[in-house]
Amino acid sequence: MTNNSVTQNDTSATPPAGTASPYAAAAATIQHALDTIAAAIPATPLRQQDSVKFVRQRQSVKPELMDKAANAAEASQLLQGLIDVPDTRDTLDFSDTFLPLFEQMDLIAQKLKFAIEARHAKSGTAALNVYSAAKRIAQQGYGGADLAVHVANMKPFVKRGKGKKKVTAVPPPAAMTTPSTPSAPTAHSVPSESASTKQS
Repeated sequence: MTNNSVTQNDTSATPPAGTASPYAAAAATIQHALDTIAAAIPATPLRQQDSVKFVRQRQSVKPELMDKAANAAEASQLLQGLIDVPDTRDTLDFSDTFLPLFEQMDLIAQKLKFAIEARHAKSGTAALNVYSAAKRIAQQGYGGADLAVHVANMKPFVKRGKGKKKVTAVPPPAAMTTPSTPSAPTAHSVPSESASTKQS
């Protein structure tokens, strides 16, 4: 996803300690709206077997099938009792009404998450540059003790690479010597009975 607006008009800096965030008012407004939305969503009674796994595994049934099944059960006495027709109608109405709202809220959430990540990437890259430069300058003997203190303060928060795993060489298995077994006699090594008879 690309959102070119996440960095526009971004002139705010981290407020001094004890100062309210410039985003506090916007966050309060959004929080109030979220509380209002959460309170407005109708409750859905769940059965004992309605675990998250149970619900997730049964999302492949198409709404059209639910509608046709409800019509069939409503028209045929043989199928009545297999499906709660009024509840099915209510489920379809609930989905048609609230699914578009969920998709809109999900899109808003994705945009907000990307805005947070974009700012994190920008400032994170700059922070790594500061740490690398400070470390290099301190190693060269410049900056004095103050710079070394800053390097030490930043060092615990620098993510280390996994590096290469040390591979222990495994010696090849010793060769097994198998005692030779006498081979079975072949037709050339055993005189045939007919040849013995001829010699006699």
